[in-house]
Amino acid sequence: MLTLLVGALVVALVALGTVLFFDLTGDDEQQTAQETRPALYRIQDSRDSNMNVVLSSREDDTRPLNEGELFERHNSEISGQSLDFTLRDSDLTEDCSAAVWGDGLQQALTDADCTQAGRATYVSDDDIFGVVTVFNLADIEGSRAVAQAMELPETEEDEEPVDPGFVLPPSGNDPFDRLGAGYSAADAIITGHYLVVVWVQPADSESVEERVSLVAPLVTLANFRNPFFRRIGEVGGGEGTGTEEGAGDGTEEELVEDPPLEEEIPIEEQVEQPVDPGE
Repeated sequence: MLTLLVGALVVALVALGTVLFFDLTGDDEQQTAQETRPALYRIQDSRDSNMNVVLSSREDDTRPLNEGELFERHNSEISGQSLDFTLRDSDLTEDCSAAVWGDGLQQALTDADCTQAGRATYVSDDDIFGVVTVFNLADIEGSRAVAQAMELPETEEDEEPVDPGFVLPPSGNDPFDRLGAGYSAADAIITGHYLVVVWVQPADSESVEERVSLVAPLVTLANFRNPFFRRIGEVGGGEGTGTEEGAGDGTEEELVEDPPLEEEIPIEEQVEQPVDPGE
């Protein structure tokens, strides 16, 4: 009887160990994001905007980014253009090279003295998913240089361009394992010494040839920049003062009202000949 009890206990312990192993290493394991790029890539630069003037240098805007201001409060759910996005994954790191792929882009981030990269994935009930990435760079010229570094270089008709690289989502789990395989579009928005990259794709798109207008989701997720509007007041932009909860001395002060986003991109300018991410 004692032998049977000991045997049953051993079997139970083995079974428990198996369950714990699969809990820790099973389907919930974070998948690595694929190295792809959007079919359509644009740079938005409102050169004379208040944000670009006030937040033009990290010498003036010295406070580092924090997870609270980037991923909590208004950015946990982003709505607009009749779309509602919910935050899924987020990451804030000082290793900017870990947020991108491609030697050219990694070198551009180094040259621009990137000190932080924040990334977030969003999903919507309208079967659109997207990624937002923000880089904390030394100055606005560095922001412009990094944005330009993500463009495919012009080549001769029979010459294949060398891909400089693009941003990596913080997770490659479904549906982000399909990002770039379908038709997707990205905007790189010059936001002072920050560069914000918004990248969206319909969940049911399976080919880069399925060209659609993605203006609405791009404009909606551009609201991720709201914390930077608040920094205008912090730095002294003349529109009041305020900080995000958990920023500065840890107190929560009254926030300045968010200015409207930049003018939307015309739909006809959004639909261009896509670039095959496999090329």
